[in-house]
Amino acid sequence: MQAIDKDTVHRLCSGQVIVSLSTAVKELLENSLDSGATVIDIKLKDSGLTSISVSDNGYGIKELDYETLCRKHWTSKISCFEDLEGVNTFGFRGEALSSLCAVSKAVVTTATEETAPVGMKLEYDHNGEFVRKTPVAREKGTTVTLTELFAKWPVRVQDLRKNISREYLHLVGLVEQYAIISDQARITMTNQTKGGNTVSVRTPPQADRLGRLVAVLGAKIRPYMVLLDHRPAAETSDGLDLKIGGYISNTLPEAGRSGSDKQYFFVNGRPCDFPNAKKLVNELFRSHCPTKHPVFAIDISINAATIDVNLTPDKRTILIRHETELLNALKNALAGVLNPQESVFGINSSRVQTQLVSSNPANADNVVSDTQRDEGSARRILTETTSVPGVVMRSYAQNKTGAGQKRQTRDEQDFDTRPAAAKHKTSEQIAETTAAQITRSAVKENSVGNSSTVDQPRPLSKKLPPVVIGLCFDRVQSDTHDWTNLRSRLREKRERRAQLLEESQQLMIDAEEPDHAVVEGGISETNHEEASSALSRLIHKSDFAKMQVIGQFNRGFIIARLDQDLYIIDQHASDEKYNFEQLQQRAVISSQPLIRPAQLEMSIVDESVAIEHKETLMRNGFHITVDESLVPGKKISLLSQPFIDQTLFNQQDLMELVGKLCVNPESAPRCERARKMFASRACRKSTMIGDALNMKKMTAIVHHLSELDHPWNCPHGRPTMRHLYRLKKDMY
Repeated sequence: MQAIDKDTVHRLCSGQVIVSLSTAVKELLENSLDSGATVIDIKLKDSGLTSISVSDNGYGIKELDYETLCRKHWTSKISCFEDLEGVNTFGFRGEALSSLCAVSKAVVTTATEETAPVGMKLEYDHNGEFVRKTPVAREKGTTVTLTELFAKWPVRVQDLRKNISREYLHLVGLVEQYAIISDQARITMTNQTKGGNTVSVRTPPQADRLGRLVAVLGAKIRPYMVLLDHRPAAETSDGLDLKIGGYISNTLPEAGRSGSDKQYFFVNGRPCDFPNAKKLVNELFRSHCPTKHPVFAIDISINAATIDVNLTPDKRTILIRHETELLNALKNALAGVLNPQESVFGINSSRVQTQLVSSNPANADNVVSDTQRDEGSARRILTETTSVPGVVMRSYAQNKTGAGQKRQTRDEQDFDTRPAAAKHKTSEQIAETTAAQITRSAVKENSVGNSSTVDQPRPLSKKLPPVVIGLCFDRVQSDTHDWTNLRSRLREKRERRAQLLEESQQLMIDAEEPDHAVVEGGISETNHEEASSALSRLIHKSDFAKMQVIGQFNRGFIIARLDQDLYIIDQHASDEKYNFEQLQQRAVISSQPLIRPAQLEMSIVDESVAIEHKETLMRNGFHITVDESLVPGKKISLLSQPFIDQTLFNQQDLMELVGKLCVNPESAPRCERARKMFASRACRKSTMIGDALNMKKMTAIVHHLSELDHPWNCPHGRPTMRHLYRLKKDMY
């Protein structure tokens, strides 16, 4: 063995620190923030291919540090390893500038408060050694300019040029995170191309956290953002000094995004990747809004001695000593803002509200009363203690008063007891009758004793009162539901099912053991997701073209053979998936031109993505025009909107498409409403269960599966195929 020379070691280590365009800008941005800068300008030429420049108004660099500025592991942040526990700066290893010198040509221009307006232009070689200095005009602060990024790394520079659009968008997303968390700094990033200058990020100075979030993500998110402010009790935090703050979008569908690209975590003011916490937030959010992902910027403040940020070169992976306690605190903080406290639904002209109250009757008196009056809105509030402990039902009824009209009594107005035949009632009349019965029972139950108090909630009765549904009033009125011995009956039902399943499995036992790979893969599993995953591992899509069709079973399934294995294929699900993917790929959605173009307000990143993927949006029916003379975020105007089957799509569908393109720029996405319509069309035009098929049609259905991107499930999630049987060698 022999020692590696210093130049090779320097290049090897530097290549691990600066791995992309975004990490190069990130290191310079962090240096500017550490210098106390309040104004930071990031300027790129040709998205960073030509040059990168980061300027700030920080403290500047003293003349004493000129020669050692870009040397490896020279820093002013720490002096020993123990200082890591109290470090409060972004950088501390002294690797950034040295590594930047190794992968590019670096020039530093700086001036301190004492030397301004005269500064120095400093030049360094690829080893980080000082070369020369030249006096220049410069206000207080520092500017670092990089050119020829990865010029001596042919593979990286080729990859950078090939994927520059994706790298630039990733850089914008990274700078956005620092713009959100840096409350004292105004950060601006511009990109100069042949078409002119484009402002990618711009934050207002001295804005609050919500203001900076709105400046980065767009003004439309402001009404939907909910404040997070949670500090666990001292006895549960175990000396963590934990505090959780920030903002998260509420659970309305229009507040979320189709992708998870706008989700930011900060630990002690440092942007980081926190996959466990991100998974927790998404699971809690999607339990309330399954179709969307939340937008959030969550800042976690924790005792610095309980975390380790020195894990990876980019310092985005953080090790937390008490991660379980932190996740529990985060879960409690989210529960306070995501879990609904009350539910409101309308019944004709009245409104019934279910509200959670204390199960303690002493506390319940302080929450509701039997009859309240809201003079401002001229309505009466009637309450009922339901049979469920801790739940009180309120009914808001409008008082019908007017000129020349005698005011009705409460019984006449709200509690009409006159019988009427169900067949002569409209749905609105039945809704009124149902609401009246609910409120009438409330008054009858609370009329005994003092009417201003709420009785103690009664236990859940075995016979529940009838519920009126639709127009089946006479039939349902006399129905009762017997809940006695429910647990034992359910247990017996489960036992019968388990017994039947065991008997059916016993019948499938063959003298010859099934193939080990098939069993390991779990193809026989009944769980759809696991079975689909196993099929994708063990059966390639091209294998469908090799399958031999045996015949049709029960006019709904195709039996096919591949070597020793028999498979049962759902003829409807398979044909539906083929038709669906054909529609997804080839369908061009019709558009409805607007009388007047509608100007769109978007975040700068979303706007850049929309402009870059203009053709994709046009294929989805959204025709846009771009006015480069307008300010960033307002350059795009909508000329036409798509429609399918008289359903007109809106700007929310457009933003969903843009969000999907942000997550995966190489995809050809469809908005969720279009996808559902395509799935419905594919379902109607496909072979149905019950259709008798000849060999030619069955073979075509099976072979079509080899042409699909994902042949394992239909658009609605129904599996297309299951492993049926392993043939003996003497059977074929």
